[in-house]
Amino acid sequence: MVQQASMLTMLIVLGSTLSIDAFQCLSSSATASAPMWSKDISFRSFSKFRSQATASAHSITMKHDPNLEPSQGTRGGQDSWAELGYQKPPRRTLFSKNRRDVVLSGLLLGVCGCSACVSAPSSADAMVQLKPPPEQLLQTYDLPRDGFLDAAFACGMSTGMADYERAAYPKKKELFKQFLAAMPRKDAAIVEVGMGSFPNAPFFGALKEAPSQMDIVGVDPNDKMASYAQKNARRYKVLKGAKDYSDPTVTVVENGSSLRIVHGVSEALPFADNSVDGVVCSLTLCSVVDQARSLQEIKRVLKPGGKFLFWEHVLSETDEDLARQQIALTPNQVKRADGCRLDRRTGLAIKQAAFARDGVEYLELKDFGFLNPTVAGVATA
Repeated sequence: MVQQASMLTMLIVLGSTLSIDAFQCLSSSATASAPMWSKDISFRSFSKFRSQATASAHSITMKHDPNLEPSQGTRGGQDSWAELGYQKPPRRTLFSKNRRDVVLSGLLLGVCGCSACVSAPSSADAMVQLKPPPEQLLQTYDLPRDGFLDAAFACGMSTGMADYERAAYPKKKELFKQFLAAMPRKDAAIVEVGMGSFPNAPFFGALKEAPSQMDIVGVDPNDKMASYAQKNARRYKVLKGAKDYSDPTVTVVENGSSLRIVHGVSEALPFADNSVDGVVCSLTLCSVVDQARSLQEIKRVLKPGGKFLFWEHVLSETDEDLARQQIALTPNQVKRADGCRLDRRTGLAIKQAAFARDGVEYLELKDFGFLNPTVAGVATA
């Protein structure tokens, strides 16, 4: 059965249609009398909504309306996890200060650097240290962002990708088992580039192959994603026994494991050479500014023999008509979906990055249109 476009949120926003999911998340930020959103809303309508909301930008906060929470749509079966992504919007100011300056200040002071955190708990002595990237790289790649669009995209991604992730789950589970089994059993330093709302949390929280102690660092240029990522981490018990780590400004440490979410870009990762055991990229390399540089950065920060798990939608290799459509629609996709490109040959780029073993596999999902063509695997540095 063909999935509704709204299930894919902004990743498949084409032409002038904007997904309902982001509107559902943000609608309570407007007025109490705002109408329910239809399933086909033009980008002009979104611009009007945005202009109304920005009139009082610094006073608008996101308040959850239980009537707008999407249906769970639970499926049975061993590999089903239908709750993933269906999050209640957090109470966050839409236009908060960008965390980049705060992060860099923390790095220069020698502290953890994650958002507003100014010191790491004593049990986190083994945490990988953050290192400020060269300023020139930040000026080139850490580009200014729109707080409102970031909030809309984060909210939409947190609620609208569950069907996609459910379809990807069996293969991703296989890859994560391989990836996690290769990590050190203690003090495994794992970086997720473009963590987003942390849809991979179930793998870190449930698979027996996961190390007993992990230092997980999520890197994302969209600061609005952090609260959703923390909530998914809590829901799937990534850190066993942690009481509450919904606040993205706090480094969380529990039983020797830690979770941090920091502002950053893939082209200038805030880590030293050969400092992490594993890197994860999931639906990220489609939207980075410089894919080749991003892959070189991933190689740079991995220890010799370190693992790189990737899962990316790509240009079709089997259907010429689909590939032509992907190429034609990419300019609109870039504008509407935070830089996402439908025409990238990411598998070739990973091969050209010259990993010791690239592990590239081409596969195709069903019923997800332009997102069906996929490359996935676990590469070795």
